[in-house]
Amino acid sequence: MRAQPLARLTWGTVLITAPGAVLETITGRPATASQRWVLRVLGGRHALQAGIDLARPTPTVLRLGAAVDLLHAATCAGAVAFLPLWRRPAAVDGVGALVLATGALLHARTR
Repeated sequence: MRAQPLARLTWGTVLITAPGAVLETITGRPATASQRWVLRVLGGRHALQAGIDLARPTPTVLRLGAAVDLLHAATCAGAVAFLPLWRRPAAVDGVGALVLATGALLHARTR
């Protein structure tokens, strides 16, 4: 199953190359410099994780990637609770992280 890592790679590339457009689409406001920087870092993490998933899609690697996604979802929950400027993008990203973690765990079960 290569669809998920390819989708993750695409998403990571979008976050790296157009973080302001992503945030403006989600929030309706221009992105700050710090928000663009955070999204570029997140995009790099997604691209790296996609590359690892494509190169070695073993159950262990997929489970470790799911753990990273679950940790990311937990940090998004904290941002939703405590950072009003990040509330909407963190909610959207947290749901995406949960979807990616679920997909990775399901894929790991079938390997």
